[in-house]
Amino acid sequence: MQFNNIVGQQHIKNKLIQTVKNGRISHTQLFLGAEGVGALPLAVAYAQYINCPHATDEDSCGTCASCVKFTKLVHPDLHFTFPTIAIEKKKLSNDFITDWRDAFIANPYLSELDWILNLDSEGKKQGNITAEECRDIIRKLGLKPYEAKYKTVIIWLPEYMRTEGNILLKLLEEPPAQTLIILVAQDADKVIATILSRAQTMRIPRLQEQEIAQYLIEKFEATPDVAAVIAGISEGSVVQATDLLKAGHANYFEMFVNWMRLCYNSRKEIEGLTAWVEKAAAEGRESLKSYLTYAQHMLRAGLVFKFGDPKLLRLNEQETAFIQRFSTSLTETNIGPIVQELNRSAMQLERNADLKITFLNLSLYIGRLLDKPKTN
Repeated sequence: MQFNNIVGQQHIKNKLIQTVKNGRISHTQLFLGAEGVGALPLAVAYAQYINCPHATDEDSCGTCASCVKFTKLVHPDLHFTFPTIAIEKKKLSNDFITDWRDAFIANPYLSELDWILNLDSEGKKQGNITAEECRDIIRKLGLKPYEAKYKTVIIWLPEYMRTEGNILLKLLEEPPAQTLIILVAQDADKVIATILSRAQTMRIPRLQEQEIAQYLIEKFEATPDVAAVIAGISEGSVVQATDLLKAGHANYFEMFVNWMRLCYNSRKEIEGLTAWVEKAAAEGRESLKSYLTYAQHMLRAGLVFKFGDPKLLRLNEQETAFIQRFSTSLTETNIGPIVQELNRSAMQLERNADLKITFLNLSLYIGRLLDKPKTN
């Protein structure tokens, strides 16, 4: 994994390269960024750059023996820790390393949910980073490097370490010489404070819209118009943008219009609303997660149209015409709770909640809020 394989983040790449040039590589670092912004591939590219004997001012060479091994994730001094689930006698990251390599090489922007489903296709088991895993990290880093300048361990999603993470505190504070520990997290609030205090944090920002759009055009041959629309609602995440594109964003507008109409008339249209929920549930969990992202985008657009500057809207003509009409149903008191409930429902879908129940409850809730007397 080279820096030039990663979408955007040039400022972060430059900062990481500068730490190597200046000989100021912190032994314990936390790469903190939302899902899909590239924190994990940045961690791998950084470790590869540090250990490349022919690195330039911009990137690792990509062709030396070290780089080839890093690219294939088979370097003997590169180790990974990630959430796992107990399957027969398999418990540790090492037991799943082949699956991990295949998943990451296929998609360096691997999502948390995709990885868990890769381990358990039914999504019924919770991932975990166990105390035994933490002790295995200590064992690995207690060995001298085989070939590399730095023995590296990348801990993906330390949020899955609870109090077990305290086992690593001494290692994080005083690791062996020529050791690099990179924790890659999405939510600092879920990482135990004792770990946070021992790591130097590198915050990875969300990607720019033009960077996302260019990625969709080059990677998936999306048309510029489609790429621009999806980039505008992807919230700077390659994962969200890819999900929206693959799920077929084109039909989301019609779905949203019908859904809001049925929600608004939910008292009279309960049968129609139930039928809509049945049809929507048939689209599948991943499609509905992407659809909720689109719904949030449309509702925020309604808020901007009514209470902000309509010039800031990133909508096509159809969407703009609908928002102009629909915004009359939005108020200062109902728009916030609706968006909040959309976020909560998206989290429930992540946790394998029943699709029909989740969407029916959400629809009835939105209907009650839209039905309230309107105040401006």
